[in-house]
Amino acid sequence: MPAPIPDDERAAILDDIRAGQLSRNAIARKHKRSVGLVTKLAHEDRGADAFDRSHTEKATRARRTDLAAARAELAERWLHLANELLDQTGAPYLVHAFAGKDGVFRQRELPRPPSGDLRNLVTSAAVATDKHLVLERHDTDDGVDAARSMLGDVAAAIGDAYAQVKAAEQAEEVSP
Repeated sequence: MPAPIPDDERAAILDDIRAGQLSRNAIARKHKRSVGLVTKLAHEDRGADAFDRSHTEKATRARRTDLAAARAELAERWLHLANELLDQTGAPYLVHAFAGKDGVFRQRELPRPPSGDLRNLVTSAAVATDKHLVLERHDTDDGVDAARSMLGDVAAAIGDAYAQVKAAEQAEEVSP
């Protein structure tokens, strides 16, 4: 039978268990004792559910749900921004500049943006659309991309094997 642990060490381990800040394994490492001993002390002190993490699992699921909702809101904002930018491409456009040696401020309304500004609006709309799609894919990924990647790897391996067989057949034809 192993020797009993000193009372001060037992108290320190129980303090860590009661604090609930460290995992069972972390407490065992901290006090250089076995996980079994920490578990035994926890069960004696707090019962069978001393290291029950179900509340942590629920909190983690809730946090994931909250983050998914925030991503959905952000994705919607990106899509609205893309639409606003594209709407500006066909609308009257106010251009302005400081002109002349005196730096006089001038402005004029054009029927649509000049080509450089039009390009910038379309590019910005495309970036906003891409950001929207990335966020949407993040929460709706059903493994299709991983499956495509795996199938691509399999197809490449089959192609390599076919090329090796063909090379071997050609080598046999050339040999006397």
